[in-house]
Amino acid sequence: MNSDDASYFLRPGGEHASRSSSRASRTNASDTVPSLNEFSQWAMASQPSILNTNSSENSDAIALTPTHQQSKPHSSRASDDVANIMTLTHTGRQGSSSNNDDDGTSVGSSGASSRLSSIFDGADALATAPVSLRSTGLREQRQKPSRQIVKELTVEVMPALLVSVAGSVLAGYILGQIQDGTAFETIPAFFIMVPVLMNLKSNIELNMATRLSTLANLGVFDNKSEGTRAMRSNMELLLLQSTVVGTCVGLISALLSLLSSDSSSSVHKDHSVVGFLKESSILLATGIGCAVIGSAVIGVLNGFTVVVSTLFGIDPDNIGTPIASSFGDMSTLLILGAITSVLTTQMSTVWPLLVIVAFLTLGVLLFRVVKTNEQMAHHISEGWLPLLFAAVTSSIAGVVVERYAEKYPGMPALVPVVNGIGGNIGTVFASRLSTSLHRRQAHASEHNLVMLILLLINIPIQVGFLAMHRFFDPSLTTNFGFVIVYTAATIAHGAAMLTLARFGCHYLWARGYDPDDYVNPFITGTGDMLGTILLALVFIIV
Repeated sequence: MNSDDASYFLRPGGEHASRSSSRASRTNASDTVPSLNEFSQWAMASQPSILNTNSSENSDAIALTPTHQQSKPHSSRASDDVANIMTLTHTGRQGSSSNNDDDGTSVGSSGASSRLSSIFDGADALATAPVSLRSTGLREQRQKPSRQIVKELTVEVMPALLVSVAGSVLAGYILGQIQDGTAFETIPAFFIMVPVLMNLKSNIELNMATRLSTLANLGVFDNKSEGTRAMRSNMELLLLQSTVVGTCVGLISALLSLLSSDSSSSVHKDHSVVGFLKESSILLATGIGCAVIGSAVIGVLNGFTVVVSTLFGIDPDNIGTPIASSFGDMSTLLILGAITSVLTTQMSTVWPLLVIVAFLTLGVLLFRVVKTNEQMAHHISEGWLPLLFAAVTSSIAGVVVERYAEKYPGMPALVPVVNGIGGNIGTVFASRLSTSLHRRQAHASEHNLVMLILLLINIPIQVGFLAMHRFFDPSLTTNFGFVIVYTAATIAHGAAMLTLARFGCHYLWARGYDPDDYVNPFITGTGDMLGTILLALVFIIV
């Protein structure tokens, strides 16, 4: 893809992912493209102080600079118009525009925090000036009325959350079925693989969903060629990441199986190197195959969700992450069950090795494709630390469940719903925040209202599921006190996830990191750990 690819928007300030280059690259305001006149007319009509660099009341001047300086033919395709997208750059000094290229710091860099009173207010303030001019093909988004926001969230988010609850329940049922199969009896290490695989795979799919939602809200999918290119690039990146995730999950499962004291698997029965290699090959082939195939399915679903929501006027930020989360878990478990049932019967054959070689070869090819894509290459090395954090914190949540499951039999069934809904409202909010930051059109009052509505939506869904679960499972003892404490715990969990989403997005953006690549794993990982601990406290208190 060329330098004007749609994925260019997925960078704070529209600059290259390199932190050093983003601070070194500066452009004089006088070199801007002709569409600056359009912005000037708007600015002088509504906010004259933005362009008044000599004002004593506005000592921190703000210059509008183009992200690309290449000369392009006027008749080039529509995607070349995207190259004119302009980013706000803090120049850090008074005077005329001729001096504006000396001390500039990109919006979203660490320099912004020095002149703002807080992360929240600062990031919202930095995002107020519109950059979606008509020449760029992007949608200019003005602040929505409160009634429209309430209606939009209620009509769009609540059904998506209900779908995610149904998906979590169904995923739990599928997991129970495959765990009783012969594959898990033959190789108990599959029990180790399931939670780690689901967590890591789900997070890279959520990242793709938020990236596509951001692009859709920037108007990229309004142009068919741009949308197709963006979809293909993000799918290639997702499949590459899933190959890495599947390989790591397989190796970790094999290592933990070797270190485990469990003697039921083949490697512990014969204590032979051959037995260990056979089991490891099955685990590695299963991890890679399940991750790649499952991610391909959810990648297509993410693209379909964005396209359909765009056609019907639905904000993909509101439905993308819950749908990806719920269907991702179900597809992972279904594919895992199918692969394990086949490969465990081929332990003594060459088929597991062939599967590994085939998927690793695909991974190498994908790496070369993504690496040569200038606008997607930086994603290869980004976002892995949050994935590791999510894996560790989710493992802690699993330990807590195991610790209290026997004492409180009703607790394990509530864990996926409490964690799932809280995590989903957090990722929905993060997706909306990321879009507003890329637009430079964030509104603090709107974000406050969105936080409140999402928190209120969380309550009836949680209480409704508790009542339904109590009806189908009489073993769960629920009195009035339990309902009150449970509701308070879910409110605290949801509030924590929304606060983390807001702080995380603004903190990452202020330091030049794209929230679409980083914030979701922090939300889901923290949500799993915190939600499980709070639920355990509910049972302990009541």
